[in-house]
Amino acid sequence: MALLEAEPYVGRHCESTTLVNLLRQREVDVSEPFVFGVAGGLSFIYWRTKQMPTPFVGGRIKPDTLTDNLAQALGLRLSVHETSSAKRARDHLLAELESGSLVGLKLDRYCLDYSTDDFRFAAHYVACVGHDDDDRFALVETRPLGLQWASGASLATARNPRGPMSSRNRAFTLDLPKGGLPDLGKAAREGIRTAAETFLDPPISNFGYKGMHKVADLMPQWLDDLESPAEGLAEIATIMEDAGTGGGLFRTMWAEFLAETAEITEVDEYQETADAYRDVSQKWTEVAALVNEAGASSSRESLNSASKIVHEAADKEQQLMLRLLELSA
Repeated sequence: MALLEAEPYVGRHCESTTLVNLLRQREVDVSEPFVFGVAGGLSFIYWRTKQMPTPFVGGRIKPDTLTDNLAQALGLRLSVHETSSAKRARDHLLAELESGSLVGLKLDRYCLDYSTDDFRFAAHYVACVGHDDDDRFALVETRPLGLQWASGASLATARNPRGPMSSRNRAFTLDLPKGGLPDLGKAAREGIRTAAETFLDPPISNFGYKGMHKVADLMPQWLDDLESPAEGLAEIATIMEDAGTGGGLFRTMWAEFLAETAEITEVDEYQETADAYRDVSQKWTEVAALVNEAGASSSRESLNSASKIVHEAADKEQQLMLRLLELSA
């Protein structure tokens, strides 16, 4: 049983790709950058605990929040199902598929039988779009994987991981509001305002522009602080640039969203900030390359250069977010 009537959308980031596919089933055709932006998806986080061998540098809001924010922004009916029972989780998923609904799933792709991942990550998202007689489930991944089939056994394991950011068999569906979608221009401005306020006034110094300055101060020490600098720095660089961020630590997608907002609202200043964020995105791509280079060659100079660029990016993004807050007030 396959529920797709057309090719699935195969995007760049897992949660936003999943949401685009769920929306398209409801005949809502919006872009992935718009989904990311209207949900206020852009952020910055630096996180490290004693249990973490490698610090985490991220560029988006925390998992699940993107989905929650999108539903609130567009007035969608979000139905979330979580359970500690693998049987109840499977029964719920099959019932939703049988009813004709695509289902968003949160899981650890490492456990799926088609995965080649060499790391664990419990906050990956896919859209489940079908089930066959061999007990395989059709899942929509991001680029370059696209549509994949996973065994029921591996899916059950993947859906119930342990560790940071994990959920117990989280599944969700979206339905349209009875009155239709709200004004998209107004929703876009609200998403921008939400992201800007959080970025400019973060709850702790690890987030927003303050977190950027903090990580910039710490970068030069990473060769000494990391247990395995070569592996750790390569992992940090990959997460920043290649692990579903769309490039430039999500700043490329944010720039594309701002350009769409300029078209929808006919406010030219949003296009100006979009252009500026494309430049910022390039800075983060350069930072990732320098961090990777530092790991490969044990280069302190590369980390010092990366640190300088991150300080510059923090100042620039602070200015841009202040401008966006003014535009979206």
